[in-house]
Amino acid sequence: MRERLEKLGAADIELRPGKSGQFDVTVDGELKYSRRDTGHFPTDAEIEDLAPD
Repeated sequence: MRERLEKLGAADIELRPGKSGQFDVTVDGELKYSRRDTGHFPTDAEIEDLAPD
């Protein structure tokens, strides 16, 4: 996932596993995705949406 986001132009990527399967993706210091909120890991399309504008 990190490699895909880097190819899409994201510079500072942090993938943080948490308790009970929590999975957060922070791009350029901003929380962009949380499995806790969605209930699933991101799809390819959702990963593309995480890239900076």
